[in-house]
Amino acid sequence: MNSFTAAIRSSLLQNARKGDTLRRWSIKELLKLNDVNATNADIVLQEIRTRLAIQHQRLSSFSRVEEYAKIASSSDGATLSKSLKMLLQLHENTYMLPHEIIETDFLMEGFCNRPKQTYLKQMVDDIMTRHGASVDTFADATIASRNMEHQIPQILRKQFRTDANILQKPEPFLHSRLLIQLICEHYVSLHKGKSTGAVSIDADILDIVDDATTEAKAVADANLGVAPEVQIRSVGPFVPPPIIRSWIHHAIVEVTKNAMMSTVQKWDEQPLHQKQSLPSNILIDVSRDADFMLIRVVDNGIGLNADRSDKAFRFAVSSTQKRWDRINEQQSYAAVRQPLGSLGVGLSLSNLMMKCFGGSVSLNNNQNEPGCTAILRVNYNDDYKALN
Repeated sequence: MNSFTAAIRSSLLQNARKGDTLRRWSIKELLKLNDVNATNADIVLQEIRTRLAIQHQRLSSFSRVEEYAKIASSSDGATLSKSLKMLLQLHENTYMLPHEIIETDFLMEGFCNRPKQTYLKQMVDDIMTRHGASVDTFADATIASRNMEHQIPQILRKQFRTDANILQKPEPFLHSRLLIQLICEHYVSLHKGKSTGAVSIDADILDIVDDATTEAKAVADANLGVAPEVQIRSVGPFVPPPIIRSWIHHAIVEVTKNAMMSTVQKWDEQPLHQKQSLPSNILIDVSRDADFMLIRVVDNGIGLNADRSDKAFRFAVSSTQKRWDRINEQQSYAAVRQPLGSLGVGLSLSNLMMKCFGGSVSLNNNQNEPGCTAILRVNYNDDYKALN
């Protein structure tokens, strides 16, 4: 923050203290923002600015961890220090975007002017894009922190865990990041002419499932050389709940990728004389159960042992041995292979997305046959308010 004026530093601190004034967003509250006008734009910018300031304060609170980085005997200390500086810089720079517009009364005059609306949409889109990269950096910091802990003298470890609390318990930081992204996505979608913004009403759920499984199959095929077939079915007619389509898509992709990896691993382990020509199929069914829409992803793979079950939803814990590297995996400038697994953020983020508005993701072994069933529960209550 050395490059910032005293006024900006003061603004960051003041806005970080406004946690009690933040809106408790629900699907219903999002739908009330149904137009691109100066009032709604001001709500969006004020929310984004305050949430970015709070996130920055959370990051600043564990700056003492850098002192431990000097004690660590491996490169983890340097990784942690670098990741922290990158996250702080990202939030400081991104904070300036809504701050400058709010402080210059940009919205007060002539907001009906189309170029001004387009400029604001592009700025919110820029915030969403910039902030999107924060998960990987935060995961790097979390992994480095875990690796460092055993390198620190025993007498300091308890205090280290306290000082690194944001990394030990990352859910509040990640949850706030999701809300910032959602508010940005909602406003950008409104500007593009979608009256319900980021919310989808009466969505074609089977179409969403089909899109997500097509993506998962492409990733599995690129990484494993084969992708199990997927059977999709709807159990009975029902009206779907209002959903955040991008979140549902993400969660289905992640649980389906896991199911495919488990299924192919089980298939690879079979003796040649017993091996089928292709891995067993994966079944996805969509249904309603009282207050929730259920999306079940059923595989006949290796299932969950105690260790995999415990780690499934932990942030930045991956079953992948080798970290995916975009440069190493780049085949050409136009084609970059997406990882099947890497930092261990997919399932944990999927669960946070579902939990945000009262849903969940669960993983359990099948009772009478091999494999596992993942269940996405999507809440019908559009008045369920997300935590701040």
